[in-house]
Amino acid sequence: MRRIHASITMRPLGIFPLLLIGWMSVLAALVQPTSASTAGAGAPISPSGVDAAAPAIAITRQGSVHIVWEQNGGIWYRNWRNGTWSAATEIASEGENPFLASDPYGEIIYLAWEQEFGGNYEIFACKWDSISGWTVPHNVSSNDGGSSSPALSVSSDGKVHLVWADTSPGASAIYHAISADGESWPLALPIPNAQGGAPTAAFDPTGVLHIAWQHRASFADNLRIWTARYAGNAWSAPKALTDGSQQAYAPDMAGNGGRVILAWQEENQAKLALLNGAAWQVDVSQTGSGPSVAINGDGVAEWAWETSSGLARQFGRAGWTAPQTWAKPGSKGLDLASQNGRIGIVWVENQSGSDRVFYNSDILTTMMQPLIMTR
Repeated sequence: MRRIHASITMRPLGIFPLLLIGWMSVLAALVQPTSASTAGAGAPISPSGVDAAAPAIAITRQGSVHIVWEQNGGIWYRNWRNGTWSAATEIASEGENPFLASDPYGEIIYLAWEQEFGGNYEIFACKWDSISGWTVPHNVSSNDGGSSSPALSVSSDGKVHLVWADTSPGASAIYHAISADGESWPLALPIPNAQGGAPTAAFDPTGVLHIAWQHRASFADNLRIWTARYAGNAWSAPKALTDGSQQAYAPDMAGNGGRVILAWQEENQAKLALLNGAAWQVDVSQTGSGPSVAINGDGVAEWAWETSSGLARQFGRAGWTAPQTWAKPGSKGLDLASQNGRIGIVWVENQSGSDRVFYNSDILTTMMQPLIMTR
């Protein structure tokens, strides 16, 4: 969406039109965010003097912030609880591509990552709670194929859904596993006719799980973004979201506040689509790469992407704010997460010769005036 300015002819108004305008302004304030406040903007999270990569973030309903990243070949972790950051600790001596998700109600965090084990890559998962800390990792994929790119989403009843790409069938396919507690994992199954990699997942307000991934029919074809839905313990047939005229890849999905959004990269554009019923509608595009998305509990979305001059982001519900750019050129590795009114963002930025993970927390506010938006 883009902002337009309305042309207004001023004339004397009676008391009832004035009251109407006042109520319209209040309504606009409920749905339209301004730029966010920045609590702890640009705070470095990983240690200095050592390279870090691939950060992931989750925020619990109670407001604690949890961040993991790759460092020295393993997975490292810090959290912010009760106004204090924990020390950086190694929670897995080996691992890549960590992914975090939070429980919708409790002070619980779920983690998945890929790790070489027994001669091939497997998907491991564990969980954290404020009483026991981290559980022992579980090998969820446990097969002879190469398993990669895990993504987690937690349903409203607390079931943990894990999707990833797996070459066990002979070609890369999207697998799906469900755990009742994030510790025990029944046998995973491939999603019917879902070939490809880099899956992402989110629940809509009705409890339907939506996934997206990238796939090309042959090496001569461009990568396309595909989607499917899981409802009533059954998967829908995959549908292509992009037309294949350009390379489309690296999808990222988020659901919260009654909305689901999906972003991906298409050639040199970062694109974002909204879920409208069962259909996806492209809503905004920006020049850039590596987009990531999050939505807070009020349905206010943030998305961010990499540009040649740094990192950029926008906020929106009924429309989108002007893009804000921050961080040094060359910054990368974005991930966003949200709970309640807070949206957290992590990225990798070079500082004094080493790549470090940085963190920013936004508390979205509203403005007391209407904005007119159009597509």
